[in-house]
Amino acid sequence: MDRSALNILIVEDEAIIATDIKSLLVSEGFNVKGVAKNATRAYDLLSMEDINFCILDIHIGTGPSGIDIAEVLHNKYQIPYIFLTLFSDEKTLNSAQEMAPYGYLVKPFQDQSLISTITIAWSNWQRSLHKTINSELIAKKSLTDQEQVITGLLAKGHSYKTICEKLFISMNTLKYHAKNIYSKFDVKGRSELTAHLYQ
Repeated sequence: MDRSALNILIVEDEAIIATDIKSLLVSEGFNVKGVAKNATRAYDLLSMEDINFCILDIHIGTGPSGIDIAEVLHNKYQIPYIFLTLFSDEKTLNSAQEMAPYGYLVKPFQDQSLISTITIAWSNWQRSLHKTINSELIAKKSLTDQEQVITGLLAKGHSYKTICEKLFISMNTLKYHAKNIYSKFDVKGRSELTAHLYQ
């Protein structure tokens, strides 16, 4: 992996944490294009800089959250991202899962965990761009027609919200199908599913 190919935006409202993450990434050979403490600054940087990867803190004070920014990344920029959060409660996890991030880390995290999460996320993203889904593998998993469509959309990086809108289904219906899909492929989430499908 060519780490210099990643132009990273860090969205983190805690200045010390943001500085630590930036220092770590730069020392590891990544390009950090900017640091934003709120959504307004994040949107400015996205429009001005050549950013192709984001690290999003979920809770960034008042105003739009990291999850709101993720929706913009999905719909406008098609940029992969990972979530960082102090919270690992069910509500936060569910909200994050609905956005189908390429990674999720709970603070405090080890430096190497962040690096490996970014590396795997970027690899899965690149794989999804340059390869076609293993349709034979999907055919072997006894998926329903709806599950096959959802599997393809998940693997291509669409958020839960976008999938619901495309297929005219409720969030609960999508979660039900996604749970079945992950079970049939014996994976824990979208990142593993993507890696499995683009082998």
